[in-house]
Amino acid sequence: IGINCSTGPKEMLNILKEMRDYAKVPLLVKPNAGLPILENGETVYPMSPEEFASYGPAFVEAGASFLGGCCGTTPEHIRLLSEKVGDLKVREPSCKHPSMLASERKSQELLMDGPLLIIGERINPTGKKKLQAELREGRLDIVEEMAAAQAEQGAHILDVNMGTNGIDEKEMMLKAIQRITMVTDLPLCIDTSHVDVMEAALKHYPGRALVNSVSLEEKKIKEMLPLVRKYGAMFILLPLSDEGLPDTAEKKKEYIHQIMNAAHELGIERDSIIADGLVTTVGANKQAALDTLETIRYCREELHIFTVIGLSNISFGLPEREFVNGAFAAMAVGRGLSMAIANPSDQLLMGLASASDMLMAKEGSDVRYIDIAARTGAPEIKEIRSTVPEGSGTEKGTGRKTEKKGTIREEDKSPVYTAVLKGNIKGITDIVKDSLSQGNRPDQILNDMLIEAINEVGRLFDSGIYFLPQLISSANAMKKAIDYLEPMLKEDSRRGEMPAIIIATVEGDIHDIGKNLVALMLKNYGYRVYDLGKDVPAGDIISAARKYDAAVIVLSALMTTTMMKMKETVELRNKQGLKAKIMIGGAVTTSSFAEEIGADGWSKDAADAVRLVQSLLD
Repeated sequence: IGINCSTGPKEMLNILKEMRDYAKVPLLVKPNAGLPILENGETVYPMSPEEFASYGPAFVEAGASFLGGCCGTTPEHIRLLSEKVGDLKVREPSCKHPSMLASERKSQELLMDGPLLIIGERINPTGKKKLQAELREGRLDIVEEMAAAQAEQGAHILDVNMGTNGIDEKEMMLKAIQRITMVTDLPLCIDTSHVDVMEAALKHYPGRALVNSVSLEEKKIKEMLPLVRKYGAMFILLPLSDEGLPDTAEKKKEYIHQIMNAAHELGIERDSIIADGLVTTVGANKQAALDTLETIRYCREELHIFTVIGLSNISFGLPEREFVNGAFAAMAVGRGLSMAIANPSDQLLMGLASASDMLMAKEGSDVRYIDIAARTGAPEIKEIRSTVPEGSGTEKGTGRKTEKKGTIREEDKSPVYTAVLKGNIKGITDIVKDSLSQGNRPDQILNDMLIEAINEVGRLFDSGIYFLPQLISSANAMKKAIDYLEPMLKEDSRRGEMPAIIIATVEGDIHDIGKNLVALMLKNYGYRVYDLGKDVPAGDIISAARKYDAAVIVLSALMTTTMMKMKETVELRNKQGLKAKIMIGGAVTTSSFAEEIGADGWSKDAADAVRLVQSLLD
């Protein structure tokens, strides 16, 4: 695979890192001599041979087997590059088989334990007279509007169906793909029963599409399945045959195995298969939902393949269909459903699906739920949340400039700052490395980027723009950055030793979630935090404070039966003459209670705890 996209080494290195884990063949990289600039009306590539060659080892480490140069490079660029990498050993391709859909500009990975993905169903003329009429006129304005709206409403993939009478379906499918890919970057699901239309669409589509669908019907299995193999697509496996719909879950399983075997014979891996649970209306068949749920469970747990359902079919012919759809979605997610073909404008459905992901502890689902809540919540919540910039702990955001209290300032920020603001735990180490390579000192990154970012996160939390999952994600991202910087910070004589802080949940109380978050936040600010854990007697707390010469003691309690242990700790501190300040927190505590027991302060949450510590030390 050759990566040669008219860009510089730094930018190309990021592309290579994205590709290296999935390449089945060696990778060849040919960057420009930097990004082009105009000088006196002429295009100039500013990167010297020495700087260009300095990227060579990083390319090899990132997975490149062949290196070269493109626009702006000279024989000297290549000679120095060769000297830099000549003795380095290349990495073998890792040959992973990701389940990935892609458009020209965006990829969407499917994960067995990942979030429920929504395939937007709206671009389908069935039952839509206005859309049918527009297609017959050769126009696609409504299609563009539907594509943009579904992307904004949270769809991950868009189903495209042009099947209506009075048009050339192939011609309109190709036009629709072109127009849709201009207004949204979401991957597409090509939905047609005509083999010639499907092949033309797959040949035309600039990415990896999802084929909807391949069944046991003779024409589909013999002609549609080879197209999946030829164009490297993923496909929806529809468990029905020329005999019709299967009437039991066992029959569905039988059909699934037959189609999987046919795919395997063609060399199609199971990670390219998404089995349709084949939903029918529960109004006509009381077992319909149970059969589908069992099919989903079987595919997830025993076959280890992805699943999809056409969600709204379950409620056909029933009143208040959104209740049935929402309940069924939650049950299906619990069984392991991967995808749903649905209308993303259905607020109840989207909310229940994202909440189900969160309750199933899927990675990142808590932050995604907040994003869905922002899109579907009360108007005043939407107004507040609209001020969060894109990616700030959510998937969407307008980043509109506004003077309202609690909004994000729009100055240009460093990538490190942005990574903390977004809670980018996976990528922040590489971002910090890049910042160091650009000449920033470790203490500069800590003080001017990391601490500034976590201060902003605290402000957003106080303003009701961020919620607890985002606060935790940002704190963990910052912790990961500090863990990487810590050895360098210790060597940096410009950074003095920070005060020591003792933190503990008081005796008799075993709750520590809030305490742990406070400890994490304080560590991120550079304090030497000694976490004594939970159910800690007053004597042990005071002994530790004396041992480490603590400046502040932080006490936590969640139960009314244990909060008086805080008073014991305060009294013991006073008796022993320690100068350490004591601050308290926890659901049952208040500022008046802190005054009553002689504590030096009370904090309502983790962000407030950091400010209180700073205030007590000042």
